[in-house]
Amino acid sequence: MPFCPNCGKEVSEGFVFCPQCGQRLKVGVTAENTSGQGKLAIVPEEVKRWSWGAFSLNWIWGICNSVWIALLCFIPYFGIAWAFVLGVKGNEWAWRNKKWDSIEHFKSTQRSWNIAGIVVFAIAIAIAIVVPFAIILAVVIPLALYGSA
Repeated sequence: MPFCPNCGKEVSEGFVFCPQCGQRLKVGVTAENTSGQGKLAIVPEEVKRWSWGAFSLNWIWGICNSVWIALLCFIPYFGIAWAFVLGVKGNEWAWRNKKWDSIEHFKSTQRSWNIAGIVVFAIAIAIAIVVPFAIILAVVIPLALYGSA
């Protein structure tokens, strides 16, 4: 299916004008791969989704995907909020900043990042739950057995 060259919306073959922005379409011609062209890149709708890789592995993901703004995660306190921004906008920025062979190439690469991001996030949550209980048990059990003296 072709994409609008102006807004990137997927349109049916028979459309003469884009239903989203009104741009006149070249019927039967699909949009070219504009990845890596910065602000000029048209980001396909299927790329605009949450990125677990950008959220959980923010600075590493940013370097590997040429999204240098991801390095803002190193700013204390701001970095926590920035991880959420990367999760929301990361895929769009990766499409704009790095040249990809195709949408399928982009999606397969980001799928690997998403799997790694979910694993890291799950491990972090597990540690955040287990460690406090381990500390409490390490303190409570000796106090219960031996008393406070």
